[in-house]
Amino acid sequence: MLAQGGSSQNFLLPNGTFFFELILFVVVFVMLAKFVVPPIRKAMEDRAERVRQLQRDREEADEKYRAAEKRHAEVLSEARNEASSIRDEARATAREQAAEQRAQAEREISAMRERAERELEDQRSRAWGDLQEKLPEFSRTLAERILGRSLSDEDAARSTIDSYLGSIGSSSGSSTSSSNGAGTTTVAAGSSGSSASGTSGTGEG
Repeated sequence: MLAQGGSSQNFLLPNGTFFFELILFVVVFVMLAKFVVPPIRKAMEDRAERVRQLQRDREEADEKYRAAEKRHAEVLSEARNEASSIRDEARATAREQAAEQRAQAEREISAMRERAERELEDQRSRAWGDLQEKLPEFSRTLAERILGRSLSDEDAARSTIDSYLGSIGSSSGSSTSSSNGAGTTTVAAGSSGSSASGTSGTGEG
């Protein structure tokens, strides 16, 4: 009768096994929801946050790269402009220095020329002074040789020399005007003749 009673029981009605399984399922579900799901959810949220942070970092790095590239282009342009200005300044300075050196060289050359002219003038003056000092003695010696006698008196010697030189000048002028285009040999001969006549005239005087 028990067997018949057990077999005749409706299987749709819950029994003790069903309630046990239900309780076990609820306990497992609660444990999963409390201990398993939160760490997994947190790990997923952390991963998503890291992905978003990486994305933000990438965007920020791209912005920094673009800004750095722009800054690099600006710095390069400024460096080129500065190099161009420095090159222009160097060229201007070189031109100024060349002009200054040229002017300095011209001044030095002018000073050297002036010194040379002064030295030449001084030498000329000294030579002329020496000539003026020695000319009477030379003239006296020459007159003594030409006249064949000694000239002891200085005034007489000077007058004799002056008259001799005057006669030479007048004789040279007359011979040049009379010849009127003769050769150099004729002029020299006339000068020699006038010199001889002047000498004889001086001797007679």
